[in-house]
Amino acid sequence: MENHNHNKNNNLNPFSPQQPAQPEYFAGRKVELDYFLKTAINSAKLNPPAPLNYAILGSWGLGKTSLSYEFRDIALGELQRKINCVCIQCSLSPQTCKTWDSFTVNFLANVGSTLNATSKIRVKIGAEIRKWQPQFNVGFFAAQRTTQTSQPDLFTALKSLWHKHLEPAGTEIAFILLDDLHYFPIRPDESAYLTLRSTFQELVNQKCNYSLIITAHSGLFTEIADIAEPMLRFFKPFELKPFTIEEIKEAVQRRLSTARRSMVINDEVFEEVANKTGGHPYLLMYTMYEMLEIVGSVDRVGLSAFTKCWPKIQESLGKTIFRQKVRTASEKERDLLVKIAKFGEEFISPSDVKEPNELFSRLEKKELLIRHERGKYSLFHPLFSEYLKKQ
Repeated sequence: MENHNHNKNNNLNPFSPQQPAQPEYFAGRKVELDYFLKTAINSAKLNPPAPLNYAILGSWGLGKTSLSYEFRDIALGELQRKINCVCIQCSLSPQTCKTWDSFTVNFLANVGSTLNATSKIRVKIGAEIRKWQPQFNVGFFAAQRTTQTSQPDLFTALKSLWHKHLEPAGTEIAFILLDDLHYFPIRPDESAYLTLRSTFQELVNQKCNYSLIITAHSGLFTEIADIAEPMLRFFKPFELKPFTIEEIKEAVQRRLSTARRSMVINDEVFEEVANKTGGHPYLLMYTMYEMLEIVGSVDRVGLSAFTKCWPKIQESLGKTIFRQKVRTASEKERDLLVKIAKFGEEFISPSDVKEPNELFSRLEKKELLIRHERGKYSLFHPLFSEYLKKQ
């Protein structure tokens, strides 16, 4: 590791694992981006409308939100000469998704503040949305309706928004981004998933060109298959995988370049980072952030320097990330996690450790386990396994 202090200001650290990747930092996912580029234009130009819907799936920290934001930025930026569109963004939470009505109230109350449009129609959309937004009164949609009800009707609201405001302003397609769809409860007697599908399917039947972009954990479609099977066919799914070595290099070098850091990282370091993190985007960002904090303002990082940094990085991961993940589990679930880690096999089934399937399912929902084919599971990352073995 060489240390040259000729540029004392060259020490900005652009690796922020807590935030989704901004467009300037976004890297990888070429297959998904190419597909969206091609199909978004097609969906905008079809008449009558037949838009595609997209489901970005993956376990914790794989960049689902980052990719959905990149879809939004492509639609509003790279494609703005080809399509006139708006994007409406909604980050979901367990509180806002307790019921379909609570979701609707939250979504409609925030349309005005989360709606963005391509430059050609931005001014018109701004004027039109101001006509629509006063129809809210403390979060409730107050459009005309034939029956008295205290709750908003999402279908009526979005149909009105399209025909009275978006379409007259020149909008060809409206992308609606719903982040963390898995927060909807799974209830056989009241499926928000089926309601979502039927609502947007009927909107298209009414010539309203809305395209859904949702993110959710990997196991969602399996969980809802019995009660909401048609939902699975309503989306083009993208199952995110860890970064390849090429994507790791692109992600790191793009952030260094954007921050105007002239640091060179040797290829052996990239290979070791890929080996340690498995290409997991969040753990990659965390590792690089900690490494830069340790090495400071240097021109080059070699393998020996990274090797010296790694024990501190691993200790920090355990204290700030893995410890918190374990706290989301019950005492029985924690015991099972430790048992799985010490079992010594990469894949494990409930029968291997004589534990009920229900425990495994609960840990999968908490994204501490990943389910594979034939009823096999694994801990969500090998570094997490190493942490558990020390407990």
